Amino acid sequence: MRLSTWIVAFAATCGFAPPAPAWNGTGHRIIAAIAYELLTPQARARVDQLIRLHPDYATLLTEGAPADDPGRARAAFIVAATWPDVIKGDPRFYDDTHKDAAHTAPLPGFPDTARHTNWHYIDVPYTPDGAAPEAIPVPNALTELERLLPEISSPSTNAAVAAYDLPWIEHLVGDLAQPLHCTSRFLKSQPKGDAGGNEVFVSPGRNLHAFWDDLGGTGQSDEYITKAALEIVAENPFEELARTTEPGSAGGRGVPGSSGGQAGPVRAAAPGSLSNDPNEWIAQAFGLDQSQVYSFGLETGSREHPVQLTADYRQTARRIARAQLALAGYRLADVLDALLK
Repeated sequence: MRLSTWIVAFAATCGFAPPAPAWNGTGHRIIAAIAYELLTPQARARVDQLIRLHPDYATLLTEGAPADDPGRARAAFIVAATWPDVIKGDPRFYDDTHKDAAHTAPLPGFPDTARHTNWHYIDVPYTPDGAAPEAIPVPNALTELERLLPEISSPSTNAAVAAYDLPWIEHLVGDLAQPLHCTSRFLKSQPKGDAGGNEVFVSPGRNLHAFWDDLGGTGQSDEYITKAALEIVAENPFEELARTTEPGSAGGRGVPGSSGGQAGPVRAAAPGSLSNDPNEWIAQAFGLDQSQVYSFGLETGSREHPVQLTADYRQTARRIARAQLALAGYRLADVLDALLK
């Protein structure tokens, strides 16, 4: 992972500008921007090729993109990281989590037209007061990454399928670095779980999950994303994160409470390197849930009487989120380098 060329080249053209605090579409773009700069030439050529095959390449993925080929390819990769969220509101796709949902018409180039909203997270149960947990629902982010990662690199995979898989891989690697995409807290006062913080209110009309989702930034311009990515990388060097977070709190274990156990990693982590095992990514994020995200106690809040997050909590959350964004970018580059040789 060599960042010096990118940092020097970009810093020569513009100064640092701190992004506004906020893992919405901006967060996913930042992760993709970090990863794209770190890909090997072989992996970058392959992702560029796959993105051009995506059915939405000429519309959603390159709208407003630069005219030059390198700029257009980079822009498409960055926007592709948001595509699985964009289709949540796209009438061409249907919500397959609804039992009686009407299927939409088949679309050329797409294997299906489902929104797959349950692929974005895994509800690993966290039970700090001894409440009874529920089983982890499937499919989830782990089951799908365990399928998508080998699929995109298999010689037998149709190119159209691989092109569909790439935005999902970009997105889910990012999702699994957002701690609240990796747990549901079960309390005796909330026995059905909090749906990854969605049922914990921290300000009027705002929940804990949304608070963490928005810690990646708010700007959408290329300049904003590039500056934010550069600053986050400078704050969180690869070597430091590899030393302090990998192989994560998993310690070689599988995801806590998962029915499938531990999947074989794409590549096991060596000292000072990153793990390409999604089990370990989830366990690392789950550790943050236990130690940091729910550090305010067993409160759940309500719309009328939300949990009051302290200034220290907000400052710590922003620091953690920015480190997780960097980690996700490094992981994404690393896994694509390993798979797309």
